[in-house]
Amino acid sequence: MSTHAQTERKFSVALESIQSKRRIERAMEAANALLDRYAAEPDRVQRLTLAHELIRRNFTPEITLTFGDLTLSTGTPGSEFTGEFIFDCKLNGPDGTSGSLVAAYTAPGSLGLTGPEWLSAMRLLAGIAALGAGGWMTCPR
Repeated sequence: MSTHAQTERKFSVALESIQSKRRIERAMEAANALLDRYAAEPDRVQRLTLAHELIRRNFTPEITLTFGDLTLSTGTPGSEFTGEFIFDCKLNGPDGTSGSLVAAYTAPGSLGLTGPEWLSAMRLLAGIAALGAGGWMTCPR
């Protein structure tokens, strides 16, 4: 391999690393914005609505969030999500209430995230959503 080719490869790897860092920073900014909004909202239904809206606007238009009697969905009943990546986690409340956060994604999306970056961001956001409902989440690996 020539010195020129090695330099191009190193530059390419460095550029991808910088771009990945910027994409992840945008996901973290969205998570922090959700936490800030949660701090001002004591009602768990409103908190879950905030989480659903933030994810729908910034991460994917294909999302369904259920928790107890609450269902927030961008799909039509019985329709399947069409994304390349599917996220599906269970939300559990302290009083036995349960639900799920299901979403689909096709890269690069509005934030330019890769599939693995999007899945990691969704795990973070689902965890925040569950905490906002007073509970926790469980996601299969």
